[in-house]
Amino acid sequence: MTTALACDPGTFRRGACPSLAAPMRTGDGFLVRLRPVAAALTANDLLAIASLARETGNGLIEITARGNIQLRGLTLEMVPRLAEGLAAAGILPQTGVAIETPVLSGIDPSEITDATPVADALRNAIAAAALTLAPKLAIVVDGGGVLSLADMVADIRLDAVEVGGAVAWRLSVGGDRETAQPIALLSSETVVEGAMTVVAALAAAGAGTRGRDLDVAALVACFNAPALPIAATIPPHLIGVHVIGGQFVLGVSPAYGQVHADRLAALVHSLSACGATEFRLAPHRTLLVRGLSEPALAAAQDAAQREGFWCTDKAPGRSVSICAGAAGCASASFDTHAAADALVAHAAELLDGSADVHVSGCPKGCAHPARAAVTLCGTAEGVGLVLNGKASDPALSTIPADGLVPAIQRLGNLSRNRRGDHETAKSLIDRTAPALFVSAYQGQQ
Repeated sequence: MTTALACDPGTFRRGACPSLAAPMRTGDGFLVRLRPVAAALTANDLLAIASLARETGNGLIEITARGNIQLRGLTLEMVPRLAEGLAAAGILPQTGVAIETPVLSGIDPSEITDATPVADALRNAIAAAALTLAPKLAIVVDGGGVLSLADMVADIRLDAVEVGGAVAWRLSVGGDRETAQPIALLSSETVVEGAMTVVAALAAAGAGTRGRDLDVAALVACFNAPALPIAATIPPHLIGVHVIGGQFVLGVSPAYGQVHADRLAALVHSLSACGATEFRLAPHRTLLVRGLSEPALAAAQDAAQREGFWCTDKAPGRSVSICAGAAGCASASFDTHAAADALVAHAAELLDGSADVHVSGCPKGCAHPARAAVTLCGTAEGVGLVLNGKASDPALSTIPADGLVPAIQRLGNLSRNRRGDHETAKSLIDRTAPALFVSAYQGQQ
């Protein structure tokens, strides 16, 4: 296994996802991202990961926006040791194209169908085809349920629907459930073959092609099956308490997605003492905890807060997506964690969960590739303000990094002065002229 995972950082393809076979160099060493094959992790699994994070890296662990786990601060010499440790603990990382399913697939009684068999069949079909695809290609297979993936953007989406008492799958490309372009409605018998038609089109168009780049009309013409609109639905935020199938599920998230191994281990021990039986990595940087009784929930939440985890859907920082920043990435130009803390302290009116806020160390926008209502992005000139766009979009205004906290304070003052009773942050941002935000950001009020 050690030999197979020997890696040369010079061969790492720009834009690819870091893995055991291809770790990514960052400002604090090498980073490895993994998604365990097992949907549920035990307490021992998480304790093993925490121990390996300390042994092979700097002890920092991240849960990503798509529910992967990242270990930071490794050296190349330690990557084989990490692989050996994971294997010894029985933790097998997934490889190949990322195919996402709802975190409670197969155990949520409200889902239309279990998405796992379709996802597994599609993963096997893609592996057998041996096609060259975009490094960050993402596929969602969503069987529905309380914690669906309706808000997850993907290159290819398969959404379960009920048609005439039978399960069918809507195939779409380039977006979340609401924004993806519908291609066809497929039966359970033809869904994998249909999805592979789109996978083949992506491969034929070139290794960097994403779902948004495809010719939708040409794809629709390939199928003798109508596309089906799906009503937009917004799943609840995963952080907090959920009652699903009569059982309690607690979603916790390390602040801004990052925690030290010692604190993760302490949390696992405390939650296990409260009765937790399994842990599931979930989107939005969340860890779902199952097995807790109603009387144990308060103690479990206290333990989470004590170890620096958010555990209620009211935590203001849950709306902020941040990257490692200058402390952990050579591309970043400022302290993203300090900026996020300033937003929580001085501009909480923008953080009610109705609008995405993105703090990006550089224009690559790794932490939130999609558009956000407000983005603060590091550049060579300073920190730029982008409204309703991506980190890579032109900034409306740029200020020196040492003036960012006062600028955030001014944005907070503007938001408090303009916000109506019971108004959401999204409504406030949508109805406020961008020039007013720019003026506040620059200190020209």
